[in-house]
Amino acid sequence: MSAAEKPARRRTYMPAAQRRAQIIEAAQGVFAHANLKGARTRDIARAAAVNQATIFEHFASKEALFEEAVIQPLIAAMRGMHGRKEVYETAAGPEEMAALARASSERHLEDMDRVFPLLAAALFSDPDLGRALYREHIAPLLRARGAILKGLTREGLALDFVGLAIFGMQMAVALDRHFGAGELTGGTGDLTAVAEQFTRMATGGFARHKPEEDGA
Repeated sequence: MSAAEKPARRRTYMPAAQRRAQIIEAAQGVFAHANLKGARTRDIARAAAVNQATIFEHFASKEALFEEAVIQPLIAAMRGMHGRKEVYETAAGPEEMAALARASSERHLEDMDRVFPLLAAALFSDPDLGRALYREHIAPLLRARGAILKGLTREGLALDFVGLAIFGMQMAVALDRHFGAGELTGGTGDLTAVAEQFTRMATGGFARHKPEEDGA
């Protein structure tokens, strides 16, 4: 049978919701590597094993796909990263608070590591888009995170700054994990020891305390 006589390959049927999810998953990978401006719909189509027309059957534009594949999951993930104040309020002191916070810190570091490619694509794909995302969504979430710790922080520390500092440390760990040489985790990828260091920093600071002089 010649090539011209071979029957056309039938496209595999997939429910619309499943096809949409498939495109979103493929788009996340492409956007993470090429950001919004550099990503091409033909590359997304290839990654999703569909044609470009199928993408536009589900999404009005590349920007609309970016919104659903990157922005919305990122915001949802960051909302889910908030800890519960009640957990820390049960602590009798700094040591017990650190023990309660350790598991939470590890989970939050893992969450940040997971969403970091989306975060980078969302913030740095386009200056105006990144600015709007930060001001309208991320900054309020950081303020809310600081407010969770109201009554648990040392005097003189602004809650907004505490939320920002925690986010900054988590993002720095993810940055090193994605672009570093793996030295932070000893090449294992295990965040347990990093979470321990993070918790000690968050609950006790990093400055060495000078012993009080006798009679002071």
